[in-house]
Amino acid sequence: MLNIGLLGLGTVGVGIVQILEERKDYLEKLIKKEINISKILVKDIEKIRDVEINRGKLTTDVHEIMEDNSIDVIIEVMGGLDKPYEYIKEALSRGKNVITANKAVVAKHLEELTDLARKNNKFFLYEASVGGGIPIIKPLQEQININEIQQIKGILNGTSNYILTKMVTDDLSFTEALEISQNLGYAEADPTDDIEGYDTRRKLRILSTIAFKDRINEDNISCYGINSISFKDIRNIKNMNCTIKLLGTAVLNHNRYYASVEPVILSQDSYLGKVDNAKNLVSFIGNMVGELRFFGEGAGRFPTANAVLSDLIDITTNTYPKVNLGMNVNLDNMNGLYKGKYYMRIDTKENIGDKIEKYIKDNGIIENMLEKQESIIFTTKSISKEKLERMAELFKIDKKDYFTARLEV
Repeated sequence: MLNIGLLGLGTVGVGIVQILEERKDYLEKLIKKEINISKILVKDIEKIRDVEINRGKLTTDVHEIMEDNSIDVIIEVMGGLDKPYEYIKEALSRGKNVITANKAVVAKHLEELTDLARKNNKFFLYEASVGGGIPIIKPLQEQININEIQQIKGILNGTSNYILTKMVTDDLSFTEALEISQNLGYAEADPTDDIEGYDTRRKLRILSTIAFKDRINEDNISCYGINSISFKDIRNIKNMNCTIKLLGTAVLNHNRYYASVEPVILSQDSYLGKVDNAKNLVSFIGNMVGELRFFGEGAGRFPTANAVLSDLIDITTNTYPKVNLGMNVNLDNMNGLYKGKYYMRIDTKENIGDKIEKYIKDNGIIENMLEKQESIIFTTKSISKEKLERMAELFKIDKKDYFTARLEV
């Protein structure tokens, strides 16, 4: 019998229970074991839930699960950072396999928990932490055994993609699109992690660490969000026959890497430009296999639960690739030297428009002027983004009063 300890019975936890109930006979034949959820950690045993659960399986005491030697696998889907980390670490130390959907824990403690699992000859799997239902972690870990991964790129956050899609297709303001996203449950009441790019940065940290075989910390990834984008920007982008996406990008070349999260202006006909609403798309390029693309639902009850249970099957059938993190040493971060072409809008105040226009001309920044009335809007030559940031600091322009996006057209 395969005994499972489930930590959390929210949206994803309920999805796991429902899929296991529906697919129970098939899965048990596949793994040649009876599957049993022994205990479920919840905050409130009395809460009414979307699924029927034997109340005897519910507990508010995590030690009932950790100290139960009959439990083989811990599935953590409770959310948060500190407590899940403590529980995962304890479970691995006690010789239990662990599956998590928690990107915050994986991003912060990936190397430590991977090493702990290896020392105890157990699995620590986290497919659902990146891309929801999209299988990306396992394929990437399979390919690094044969390929040198040269690039990772993708739309990794469904909330920001939904907001940008609504702004482009329905001519909505950022505030209007965000409100719809919140009403539909895509965005949290506090959407900071999504719209500032922090969620995408965590996922890119996980993927790039695996791909480049070296520790890529969140601090090594430059991060710019979409919260200052305006309808005026959308109008200009559409006039270019383009669209805009929040992309995570990591590129490795001769032991030097560049990693960023930022808005990117793309052709409407590009494969990333066609990914709309809350969908995700992730691609990576290997020197042998070329480019592989993975598209699908980036979040949601059943897509995320599906990824968790895919990990469970890999554990029970012992079909997961062996992973060695940190084989490379001393990769150099080259974010400060990376150059690209950019779109920039500055809402000018206090009659500094003429000074800004003179500055961008004198310093070889501007390529095309798009507008210079209420706002100065222009595209740049190939420059470092730091050059634009230094200009904003020089003229004391508040972050809410300007917007930049890299051009990939």
